[in-house]
Amino acid sequence: MMMHKLRTTCMSVALIATAALLSACGTSPQRLYVNPQVGEMGVVGHGQQVVLDVLDERPSERIGSRDGATNASSYLVVPTGDLTPKLEAQTVSALRRMGFVPVSAEQANQGAAELTISLTELAYGVKRGGLITDTATLNGVIKAVAVSGKQRYTGSYTATRDQGYALKPSQEKNTEMVSEVIGDALTRAFQDTTLIRQLDQ
Repeated sequence: MMMHKLRTTCMSVALIATAALLSACGTSPQRLYVNPQVGEMGVVGHGQQVVLDVLDERPSERIGSRDGATNASSYLVVPTGDLTPKLEAQTVSALRRMGFVPVSAEQANQGAAELTISLTELAYGVKRGGLITDTATLNGVIKAVAVSGKQRYTGSYTATRDQGYALKPSQEKNTEMVSEVIGDALTRAFQDTTLIRQLDQ
């Protein structure tokens, strides 16, 4: 009798644990581990040092919802801890390809130009279409602040994507879209000739 009660109790605990696990999985947001890439850059620098700082200044890691709903399972999340090092790596790569030498504040010579790159906005939305298709909309904004001597220049660079679909985009497709938007916004920053001239003084 005691063994029967023990087995029943164990089964009940197992069922509760399984239900809790399934419930947790069902409400998990879609986490996107993006890989933004900067486009081709021409060489304009002459070995000047640039003190670089790269920031994620979004108000939240959550960028929106896959279907416009507010339940947790529909949320799209781009983790700061994964994104910032990749954004920094691409910024460093772009500066080096353009002929600059990115350094930390501790490594910099006196009078070195300073560049701060910030991701300030990343927003994913859904536009309702007809009976069959909807449209996923994505907007990303990069802010760049360049300081050289007493001169300061600030630029804002926006990239957008609209993707029509009959079936909700997969995690892989959403990751691709977000990567492209961030990469495009960052590329536009380095195509700003006024920004680059500020670093090239």
